[in-house]
Amino acid sequence: MSRIYAVPFNGTVTAAGGDTDLFSFQPADDRPIKLRGFRLSQYSEVGDANEEDVRITIRRMTTTVTIGTGGSSVTAAAPNDDGGGTVWAFTARVNDTGVATTTGTNQVVDEIGWNERNTPCDFWYPAPEFCPKARQAEALVVRLETTLADDMSFSGVCWIEEE
Repeated sequence: MSRIYAVPFNGTVTAAGGDTDLFSFQPADDRPIKLRGFRLSQYSEVGDANEEDVRITIRRMTTTVTIGTGGSSVTAAAPNDDGGGTVWAFTARVNDTGVATTTGTNQVVDEIGWNERNTPCDFWYPAPEFCPKARQAEALVVRLETTLADDMSFSGVCWIEEE
């Protein structure tokens, strides 16, 4: 039976240059995952002069994946009806400034433009068959592709379905 877990993130996304892996997920053996949806929010950029448009990509990486660095591991929140059953097996990381790489395919499966004044940005895939998926030895990455003009106080959550 599959379950959906919330993976939250609250912190600072820096303008230090380059891309940032806002979220990355690596499935466990024989436990494929799907990205069902996500929410991106910021709470430090107020006023027209601070407005920025950013590019967000959802990537599936295959084969030998090296996870990013500079961020941290995060604990997923179990569903309300968990009842003490099986917990998630996937690995989740947030805010990696050294981005994930792969020797295999680095496929962009979704592109999102976000004006960060329009917050929060909620995104849901219309049906399970449209959700980005990853299997054993792969990874799903939600990447900020735009270098920010200045640091941003950020919060967000991804909903991951694990089979």
